[in-house]
This record gives sequence, C-alpha cells and structure tokens, in this order.
Amino acid sequence: MKYSYLTLSIMICTPVFASTIVTNDNFIEAETNTYFSELMTKVPVNTWRHARNISSKDFQFVIRENQDILYSHAVVDISKGATLSVPQSGQYQIIQVIDEKHYTVAVIYPGESLIITPNMLSKGTHVFLNARTGIITPDSAGVKRANLLQDQLKIEANSNQPYLDKDFDKISQDKLRSDLEKHVPEVKAWLGFGNVTNKMLDPKQRLYVAAAGWGGLPAKDAFYFPLKGTGNQECRSLTFDAPPLNYEKGGFWSITTYDDKGWIAKDNFALNNFQAKANNDGSYTLHFNCGAKALNNIDTIDGNWQPMFRAYLPRSFDEILKYSQDFTTNVTFK
Repeated sequence: MKYSYLTLSIMICTPVFASTIVTNDNFIEAETNTYFSELMTKVPVNTWRHARNISSKDFQFVIRENQDILYSHAVVDISKGATLSVPQSGQYQIIQVIDEKHYTVAVIYPGESLIITPNMLSKGTHVFLNARTGIITPDSAGVKRANLLQDQLKIEANSNQPYLDKDFDKISQDKLRSDLEKHVPEVKAWLGFGNVTNKMLDPKQRLYVAAAGWGGLPAKDAFYFPLKGTGNQECRSLTFDAPPLNYEKGGFWSITTYDDKGWIAKDNFALNNFQAKANNDGSYTLHFNCGAKALNNIDTIDGNWQPMFRAYLPRSFDEILKYSQDFTTNVTFK
C-alpha cells in the first residue's frame, strides 16, 4: 500500500490520546466513572432507571446488591441545581446522593426534599442517585407497593447535560479492582463510606469499599460488616441476637451471600428479619446449605462465598459498632 506525503504527515502529527492508567490515586474516581457511564447507556440524564423486581443472580446492576429493597438509579446534572424528593410513607425509602469521588453528599428520607448544588460536591457537576425502596413482604403485593413508591421519587433538575465518560484504562482498572477485592475481610465500612467532611474516613478503606461495595451508605444510615464464609457447601448454622436498630422507623437487618467477586450467585441467597423466624428467646438461627426444610435456610456457592451483614437505621453509631465487634468475635458457624 502506498501513502502520499500528506497522508503520512497527518498520521505522524495526529496525537493519539491514550486512556488514563488507573492507580490507587484515581481508582475511586475510575470506579465511580464506570457506574455513571454504564447507567448513561441505559437511561438519559436526570431519568430514573427503576428495578421493578427484587435483585437476583440474573438481575443485578451494582456490586453486592440485596433483596431487601428495590433499587432506583439515576445520573443527575446538578450544574444549575437539582431538587430531589422522597414521598412521605411509613416504609423504608431513601435517595442516596453520590458524587464523582464516591462521597455521599446526602441521604434523603421519606417526606424530605433537598436542593443539590455544585458547591456540595467534592468534584464535578453530576451525581449518582442510589435510591432504595423497602419491601415489607417479598411477594407480588409487597413488590407492587414498593413500585408505587418508586414512581413517586422526584428529580427536578435545571440542566440536562449528559455525563461524559472519563476514559480510564479498563485493563489496569480491572487488575487493581481484583487486587483490592482480596482485602474484603479487612473492610471496615464505617471508615470507607461517608461525606467528604467526615474526618473518620480512611483512604485505604475508601479504596476497599469502592472496589468491594460501591454505593454503600454512611454508618449513621446503615452499617455493613463482612462475615467469613465456611469455604464449602456443608450444612452449617449461625445464631445471633437482633441488632439495635430503629425498627419503628423502618429499620431492619439482613444477611446476604455472594460469590468471591461480590455478585449474587444463587436463587435463595439471603434472609432478613421480615422473613426469618425468631427463636423463643428473640435470637435468630440461620442455616446455610441445609436444604429447603431447614429453618431460615440460605444457599451458597461451593468455595469462597462471602456473607454480608446489613443493619439499616441503627439506633446509634456506638451501639452498632459494638454489636458488629461482638458479632465478629463471638458468633461463629456451628
């Protein structure tokens, strides 16, 4: 093939823009960019993408989802301000507002509205809305009720510029994520999730949670702690006391199991306090891989399965922190 002098000159002089290599310094922003950009391929800016059915192995968008709630997601342009509203109800429902550096800007509860402006963000002009609507009963009636509440979530934005992908290098991002996921047993979620003003946040923990649990709530809104799985599919049980939560305001707890990458891998993968039957003394015994006839049974994969304990609306940070420490120290699989 022959090239003219002009063609060769253009080829030589035209700059080639390489994707940005992902390191510890920019991983959090790269991971957040992935979720922002992926959602922009599903729905336009300022538009809800509602999950109308419970998360499952065949229907999940964000890592470590759970079946206790229905998710609604949106990317919103707040460059000229945007008002976000949650309907009044007696059911658990929130809008979590996440900025481009994975800081939680705000958590909006039932009956509340909030105006989000650029000065509230650590960076950028767009936010990711990670809304959660509780399901009282995991049947068609419970899902229908939650769907009606989802439809009442409101976005009123004064600008509609789409979010533009930052073009981070996928190979280096995937490799670093895989390396960071190995630290799941070390995760202290309360030191990773929160607002930019939270002085407790730890840079290393922020990296871990961005890789292993992107989109998690701050500790005052929900408390997460990983448990160590058994490493196999043998029949085992776990007995524990209920955590100290604001149950009268819709607080609840759950245990959800994932594969070694943090994705739902089984049909019967979780239980919460609405579904589990309590023991006579008020404690709970959950069984794992013990068959459908076992009380409060959950199925897992064979190998490195990962259980996660969630406690929504804790009574206080100190109480739930002590509970989690006592749990991980004293509660073991039998």
